[in-house]
Amino acid sequence: MKKKHSFRYVGTPDPMSDKEVYCCEKYIKKHRAAMIRAGQYIVDVPALLALFHLDCWNCRAVHRETCCEGGQPYAVEPWQIPIMEKELPEITARLQSASERENWERHGVWDRGQLPGTIRMRHGNCLFYQENNGRLGCAIHAYAEEAGHVVEPLKPFSCQLYPLDLIDTGEAILLTAVTEETSSFSRWGTDYLEQFYCASPQRRKLATHLDENVFALAGYRPAYEWNLPMLRYFLQEEAHGVLEHLQAHNQLGTVRM
Repeated sequence: MKKKHSFRYVGTPDPMSDKEVYCCEKYIKKHRAAMIRAGQYIVDVPALLALFHLDCWNCRAVHRETCCEGGQPYAVEPWQIPIMEKELPEITARLQSASERENWERHGVWDRGQLPGTIRMRHGNCLFYQENNGRLGCAIHAYAEEAGHVVEPLKPFSCQLYPLDLIDTGEAILLTAVTEETSSFSRWGTDYLEQFYCASPQRRKLATHLDENVFALAGYRPAYEWNLPMLRYFLQEEAHGVLEHLQAHNQLGTVRM
C-alpha cells in the first residue's frame, strides 16, 4: 500500500490537497540541488530571493481590493486560539463602530461551522478587517502596535507569512516563497502573481500609468527580507543559520530584476 502523505501547511489545520502535495513533491525533487538544509528546514534559495515590493499602504489606490479583502485567512492552529481570545476584549473595545462591537460581543469571532480557529467573515471580509485611524487594515495588528505587544504570536500566522510559505513534508519543513513554479502548491496560489504589482516587478514595469513612487521599482527586495521579524520569531534558534545562507546568496548577486 502506498504510504499516505503527511504534507501540511505550517500554521494552520487547513489541509493541502492531493494535487498540491503532488506538485510540491515534484518541485522539491526538481530543485533540490539549489536548496540548502538548515536544521529541520529545506531552504528554497531561488524562490526566497525572488523580488517583491510589499507597498501595502498604496495597494488600495491601484487595485480593486487588497489581499485582506474578499475572504478570511487560513484557520489558526489550536495553540494560537487562546492567545487571540485573551486579547479580544481589548481589540473589541478599540473598534470605532458601536455596531461592530455589539456584533463581536454577541456572535464572537470564530466561524463555528468551519474548522476550529476559522475567523468569521462580515460584510464579505475577515472580521478583523476594520478601519483604524482613518485606514482600513488588520485590527489585530493595529492593536498590537498600539498596545506595545509582540505581533507574531497574536496575528494569524498565514496573515504574516506572505510572500513566504512554510510546508511540513513530514521529514522537513520547506521554506519557500510564491513564484510561478511554486504557485501550484503554495497556499497563495496564482492570484498575487497575476493581479498584484507586489509580486511582479515585470508587471509593474509595464504599468507606466502609475506614479513612479507607487510600488517603485527600486523598492523590490528578496522575498525573505519582508518577513525578517516573523522568521526570527518562528524559526527560533535556527533563524540565524537560515538567514545567513540567504544573505550570503543575496550578496553573490543571484537576484535579478
